[in-house]
Amino acid sequence: MTPLTHLNWQPVILLKVVRLLFADLGGVSLKRAYLAHDEGRLLYADWTLEAAERAEPFVFATGWTMQSMPTVTFRLQGKGAKRIPSGTWVLPYKDSLYTLYSSASAALARLLHQIDQRPTDPNIITTLIRLTESI
Repeated sequence: MTPLTHLNWQPVILLKVVRLLFADLGGVSLKRAYLAHDEGRLLYADWTLEAAERAEPFVFATGWTMQSMPTVTFRLQGKGAKRIPSGTWVLPYKDSLYTLYSSASAALARLLHQIDQRPTDPNIITTLIRLTESI
């Protein structure tokens, strides 16, 4: 087991707007994680790993290479299969920000489910009108 506890692990929010084939929007992917930079590689550790547990079998290279760790907030851009997909925003972790995005994601999922089940329901139409007026 190769320990990686010496690295500067940063708590982050991984935020990606998911797009579906033939659609503009599919939803929001939201995840908490730890990221670190090591020898040109961006490393990923699960949010549940304690600092002492961040070692080679449990930490994964993301596939992203960079000269140094960018200042958080940044967006991963490029091509190729990666553990963290292109277009993902890397945000500094704040519980309030994570809670806000989590609530918004859940509300969006509920709204899309309601539209799928009852697209002409007057309550849904009213919600859509209010939403479009506020944006």
